[in-house]
Amino acid sequence: MPPKKSTTTSKGKKGKQVRQSTLSIPDLAGIRRAFSYVPALTLLALIAFLFLNQQLGLIDLFSSGDPFEDPSAYDGIYDPDAELANLFHPAVQYWEPAIYGWAQEAHLNPNIVATIIQIESCGNPYVASPAGAQGLVQVMPLHFESGQNQLDLNTNVRAGMQHFRDCLRWSADPNFDGAIDKDPDVGVALACYNGGPSVVTIPRSEWYQESQYYYQWGTGLWGDASRGRNSSSTLSRWLQAGGVNLCNQALEVQELFSPLDALLRPE
Repeated sequence: MPPKKSTTTSKGKKGKQVRQSTLSIPDLAGIRRAFSYVPALTLLALIAFLFLNQQLGLIDLFSSGDPFEDPSAYDGIYDPDAELANLFHPAVQYWEPAIYGWAQEAHLNPNIVATIIQIESCGNPYVASPAGAQGLVQVMPLHFESGQNQLDLNTNVRAGMQHFRDCLRWSADPNFDGAIDKDPDVGVALACYNGGPSVVTIPRSEWYQESQYYYQWGTGLWGDASRGRNSSSTLSRWLQAGGVNLCNQALEVQELFSPLDALLRPE
């Protein structure tokens, strides 16, 4: 019987046949060269994503949660020198010079002032609600002193921003005992501005529906504006939900203003 053919080509110790490996050795130098580009490419990709996210709000497009990722965050809320984002409706941007002045006076970020104007009136200083709130930031009569003109621009915004500052303080002091228990909560403060101080003492699920909507619109706008974005998906949804009618009315009223400075004269 003829011997079986061997596929081996060499012998190991003690004459044992050793199978020769056909596995090729990788080019380690080439692999190292390839991986040397990874940090640079990763950095470029990160820079590109951060730029696009700032311009387009990419994270919002893929997020189904709250539009304001961390509603308790308040960094910058008390910064009156912040730059006003250009994402607000033109009827709100109309008031840009005055918004900076009101922010300085109230020691608040101009973007929170603009956020409240956007939701409350979209820039119409003569709008009124069935509940009695009036003016650019829709202030209730109880926030004015006797004899004050509720529709005077400076008086109206001054009273509104004082109320919002009170709401910020209450959001950090839900027991109303003067002891600060936590950081101010911008979302709760916005809901308080709409629904009154009682919202800081009850769970969000028990708020009136209007205050819950106000929380969503307000935190979404503030979140986008405070990040310096050029557009806001929250504003788009707000306009589609009926806000565009309010803004159209504001634009019509603003066409009658001549000059604007006359409306901003000291009280």
